[in-house]
Amino acid sequence: MDENGNDVIRITHSSYHHRIVGIDRTKRYILATRVVEDTDPPEGLGDEDRKSLWLLDLETGHEKRLTDPANNAEGDSFSPDGEWIVFQMVVAGDRQADIYKMRIDGSSLTRLTHTNDATESDPSWSSDGKNIAFVSYSAHTGRFVLMVMDADGQNVRTVYDPADTVSTPYFKPGVYDPSWSPDDQWIVFEKPVRYGGENGDAGVWHIFKIHPDGSGLTDLSEKGGHTDMAEYLPSFSADGERIVFSARHGPSDPAKVQIDIFTMNKDGGSIKRLTSTEAIEDFGVWIK
Repeated sequence: MDENGNDVIRITHSSYHHRIVGIDRTKRYILATRVVEDTDPPEGLGDEDRKSLWLLDLETGHEKRLTDPANNAEGDSFSPDGEWIVFQMVVAGDRQADIYKMRIDGSSLTRLTHTNDATESDPSWSSDGKNIAFVSYSAHTGRFVLMVMDADGQNVRTVYDPADTVSTPYFKPGVYDPSWSPDDQWIVFEKPVRYGGENGDAGVWHIFKIHPDGSGLTDLSEKGGHTDMAEYLPSFSADGERIVFSARHGPSDPAKVQIDIFTMNKDGGSIKRLTSTEAIEDFGVWIK
């Protein structure tokens, strides 16, 4: 859809759930996470635990599965040159996720993180292609911490450890879904800040930004005066002036909660609701 929420165009026509999507800079390819069509999942795994990465070619209409359906993969981030994708994956038989990258044709699968006592997820390639932001959870911290590493998996460093975060029934405490500004001066992400059953039992989540060196932490939701929703999946516009995000808002009854796409300016103000139907509108990402 356009930046005002108009001219909505349907891209996929299937019986499968597509979620957590990203698009490359040529605007030809979409990386989508799709629930695996598995009628007999392994013991202990439900449908929501079985996801594969698919590449959608908007020019030809072809859809190609990139990851083995025996594994559980999720991701949305292309390298700036469009040749690589970075994603999280739980290999069959394992219980924790690591960060991987591969070429868009499915070749050159490369594991970037090798921690045995932590789960890494939500990777996002920087705009210059040199770094990858991600979040990491270990029993030692008890929360998801914002990290950055070089694009080859080296030089891992901590950007932000959210000691003041809270947990919700569905998510561990910590930060999620980092995304870079076009000039790589900021990383935006979301964090649960309060839980009392609000917003369909999701609690209250705010969107923050921070410099990659850990300075300049800013609560954009608080600064912009929209502090009562569960806000998540922030994504900068190409000029860096606005941020699109998803939000759950409404009563504690999940059946009555609404999920919509919003935008705000880079400082959290001028919030604008783009969708307002009874359907669930989610996983918004700005097409650069």
